[in-house]
Amino acid sequence: MFVEDYRELKLPETESIAKRCFLFEEFVDDLLSREPATLQFNRRSANVVIHAHCHAKSLFNPAFMARLVERLPGRKGTLLDTGCCGMAGAFGMLESKYELSLKVAADLLNKIDKQHPDVVVASGTSCRHQIVDLTNARPKHMAELIAEAIVD
Repeated sequence: MFVEDYRELKLPETESIAKRCFLFEEFVDDLLSREPATLQFNRRSANVVIHAHCHAKSLFNPAFMARLVERLPGRKGTLLDTGCCGMAGAFGMLESKYELSLKVAADLLNKIDKQHPDVVVASGTSCRHQIVDLTNARPKHMAELIAEAIVD
């Protein structure tokens, strides 16, 4: 919100704050690129598909998310070329919008299904709910994937 929304609203001091904002995934990817030994990860073979949140895609090129997954030994990361999940906050839960929400989600769900993933990563809370509600997948936030991979 600081990077885009608050700037557009011209709220005071947002410029200086926006310059210091970043995504969790960006932070960890940057840390590991500078200091690869900072965290130690277990090796586990897994096909991980990633659905980047619409807002993140509007601000950044999310390609680094697949690279971040592949920093975890044995994991193959695939960034899906998807649009909106169809939930968009509460939009998909409105009775009057539910059918449209399902139509919007269809592309994402088909792409997940075609990949036969071991793990689905979706950074958006609404996105994870939509995937849970409409598939058998149990998507994770990237933070969960990374936490599970850290060697104790």
